[in-house]
Amino acid sequence: MKLQPDGREIRLRLSEAELARLASEGEVQQAWPCPDGSDARCVLALVADPAEARCAGPLGDLRVEVPRTAFLAFAAERPRRDGFGLACSALQVTVQVDVRDSHRVRRAAQSEPN
Repeated sequence: MKLQPDGREIRLRLSEAELARLASEGEVQQAWPCPDGSDARCVLALVADPAEARCAGPLGDLRVEVPRTAFLAFAAERPRRDGFGLACSALQVTVQVDVRDSHRVRRAAQSEPN
């Protein structure tokens, strides 16, 4: 998962493998090393209740929860360039599936012998 902050927006970009893991396990997480030796972490989780979409924690320990049914329906329409968005107070969070990775995976699947 890639985390890309931009002003009051954070974009989380998933690979196809991370999307598959999110769908099967219900969450994916990523850690990035910080200069002080600690790790910044982000967890993206699927939740059953659509009213429970939310973000919690500081940027260095962020948890983003999105509604399972709505997000998986969004992801089923890939490849697509837009993202699944939610507002977390003053912060806008957008979750995307990497378009280039989606194209690569589909081309590889099409070229495999049946």
